[in-house]
Amino acid sequence: MNLESLSREQKADLILGCFDSSATLSARAIGRILGLYKTEVNSILYSDSRFVNLGGTPPQWRRGDGAPRSESTAPQRPEAAHDEVLNQVVGQLLTRTGQSALELAEALGLEKSAVNSVLYAATDTFVHRFSSPPLWFLQIDTEIPDEEPDEVEGDAEPEPIDPEAIKRFIKRDPPARVRPTEVLGTEGDPFALYEWQEQALRNWKANDYRGIANAVTGAGKSRLALAAIRDLVEEGGKCVVVVPTVVLLNQWSQLVATSLPTIRVGRAGNGHEDDLHNHEVLITTVATARQRHFDLPAGVTGLLVADECHRTASEMNKFSLDDRFTRRLGLSATHERADGAHESVLMPYFDKIIYELGYADAIRAGVVAQVRVGFVGVDFTAEEAERYAVLVRQLSKLRKTLIREYGCRPAPFALFLDDVIRLRGGKMKAGITANRWLSGWREKRNLLAETPAKIEALKAMTPIMRDADRSLIFTQSIASATALNGALVSEQISSEVHHSQIDTGERAEVMDRFSAGETKALVSVQTLEEGVDVPDADLALIVAASKQTRQMIQRMGRVMRRKTDGRDARFVIVFVRETDEDPRLGAHAAFVDDLVAVARESDLFDLPEQSAEFREFLRPNRF
Repeated sequence: MNLESLSREQKADLILGCFDSSATLSARAIGRILGLYKTEVNSILYSDSRFVNLGGTPPQWRRGDGAPRSESTAPQRPEAAHDEVLNQVVGQLLTRTGQSALELAEALGLEKSAVNSVLYAATDTFVHRFSSPPLWFLQIDTEIPDEEPDEVEGDAEPEPIDPEAIKRFIKRDPPARVRPTEVLGTEGDPFALYEWQEQALRNWKANDYRGIANAVTGAGKSRLALAAIRDLVEEGGKCVVVVPTVVLLNQWSQLVATSLPTIRVGRAGNGHEDDLHNHEVLITTVATARQRHFDLPAGVTGLLVADECHRTASEMNKFSLDDRFTRRLGLSATHERADGAHESVLMPYFDKIIYELGYADAIRAGVVAQVRVGFVGVDFTAEEAERYAVLVRQLSKLRKTLIREYGCRPAPFALFLDDVIRLRGGKMKAGITANRWLSGWREKRNLLAETPAKIEALKAMTPIMRDADRSLIFTQSIASATALNGALVSEQISSEVHHSQIDTGERAEVMDRFSAGETKALVSVQTLEEGVDVPDADLALIVAASKQTRQMIQRMGRVMRRKTDGRDARFVIVFVRETDEDPRLGAHAAFVDDLVAVARESDLFDLPEQSAEFREFLRPNRF
């Protein structure tokens, strides 16, 4: 039989016939029977309701004859859940193309089966390379035809920088240092709490053991949760801690086991299948928690702790918030979400915010480090500037079309991007417009991240990295991270990269070397921004900024943990002048204003002309 001549529906019928001789089969087994590629079989299995995924490694399938999936398998989710995974996968592939389903799942904290279900079904969005395992790419136009200039944003010559706008970045004559609070916990009292933690715990108990604690990274949210867990277990209760990533799954397991050595701690997710029957505390990923229910023994009080609780409010992840757990504690630096789901999902479940600790209060309380901030501007070449101007005009024109004709929400940016991604698989004109905007947006972002001017600026900063304990460098593309890392190595700085293209085990080894001081600098693309403990870093360099305020706050938090010797954290933002990442023109205004407001000192620098002044400004022991 010539299989190539068969339609997709005919091939699906052949696959159905395979189950006549065996109740369950893997995609590979079906492929061998029929002489089809495993990837082609998967594309049919995952998109046809007549087949039921029973899970397992590799996934086993049975014939469902079009019937709804049984309750013994993964519960049915609304269509929006599929869209949520689709959007997350598209966002990840915009950062780096050519990833396997497993790599995507690990980077996004999702189940591999959920990722596969959208990859194989959305044939108009994703394309794979026939390899083992299959590598996935976005079907996005790589070229954007030039368009005639129009009266849109970005056409006009940039206005001169307002001197008053520059003044807001300058803070000199720093105030006296705040004395760091003593390290808590002794052999006799291992659960001593900061004043803010004690008050938050009292507020939580007074609110019937429900609420969200918003506190900046490094202030001690996990210690607050440990106190709540300890009290619960002493009363005979049991706790589930829901975390967004596998990294946090392991960190929390070790933290609870070390801090509460008499308590049995289990894990669910990433190959672990523990439950509450034999454990007092269970740590689980949100991807696992939304698919499983953890049974509480009759009459036992349950506590659900959601770390980075804003991540549990998405269309898929909200199923991890189990109503049977009457005690509920959410932890976050910023619980609010651009899609408003903090109001529709988080507040109904957790009830209210029981405590808020911002950077200003945390600094005054001495529980996080104080900070100095430097802004460093660089310039495009004439060729880069010309290409950037063309992209700005094209993107502005396309954006107006997407808003006016296809209903994309104009703000905030996260919602606009979400709407554009949803349009990609829609009607032809809408899809083409969305693809062109995404392609241009990615090119503009990469142009800003990968300009050689930033590499030269980073080389000029190597003296301040030698002065630092350890440094984190954040950028927006893997190509940029690779180039920046190469520049540091060429300048004799011990540096490594940390991004989603590196497997989880190797990333853990990179972090071990960084913690041990063998590596002085890490260059990261997003993977260090949430849920990775890097307490020894004291210098952060933002070489390519994010439009998302939450992401920028997370980057700030990576170096704001209190230093035992009382030194300041240092934060440097590198930007291309006269572009939409120039803070003097209002870029990242909310984040920049908040950062400068809590800084002891801040200033603007031109490198390499002001290299000596810049190094002195950021000298660690300059109190």
